[in-house]
Amino acid sequence: MLADISVEYYTRLEQGRGADPSTKVVRALARALNLDDVCVEYVNRLTGRVDEQRRMIPPEKTYIMRELLDTWAHIPAYITDGNLDIVAVNELMHSLSAGAISPGANAVVVHFAPENKRQIVNWEELAARGVATLRFLGDRSSARYDEIVRELSADQDFMKLWELHQVARPSDFDSHLRLDEIGEIQMRVHNFEVPSLPFHTMTTQSPKPGFEVLTTNSGARETAFA
Repeated sequence: MLADISVEYYTRLEQGRGADPSTKVVRALARALNLDDVCVEYVNRLTGRVDEQRRMIPPEKTYIMRELLDTWAHIPAYITDGNLDIVAVNELMHSLSAGAISPGANAVVVHFAPENKRQIVNWEELAARGVATLRFLGDRSSARYDEIVRELSADQDFMKLWELHQVARPSDFDSHLRLDEIGEIQMRVHNFEVPSLPFHTMTTQSPKPGFEVLTTNSGARETAFA
């Protein structure tokens, strides 16, 4: 017996042959398997219990994104949806990324660009974080999610990370870059959930002490993701 359920029932769940487990069963399995809160939330999402929160942002709420970016106009910032597609970006971020971070682009796809693999010193660490966040937040029922995964699947580095089945919430981190024109620079990246826009994250970037020159160099490139 595992978590007070039969082996047969657990096997059906694992193979996708049984009915969706109740919240009680999910919690029991989580305790038995020592899952953390992030994994429990992800499992609940797989069962469809939070899908009702995921919806297209109605036009009357798009002003929220503009207000947020206007508030952070002094710092490079952008907003992503649950699939980590960029839906809004301020002028500083657009300039800093030389246009790579722009509405319609996907933050993870941008990170896997060959130039970023070369320039970002801690690229592998950030790639693992981005892939885990995509799996955690992504809308598995959407055609766009499938399209993103298909595009990234052509990259062997992505497939190695995707097959780990790791999940992660958006969190803060440091990005280290090595640029030909400047040398090594370091950025602090902050991620903020947007309560009024479910599954949306605002990402800001600021140079760490001693690297402030980056914000005034429009030729410098930087990528990051929720």
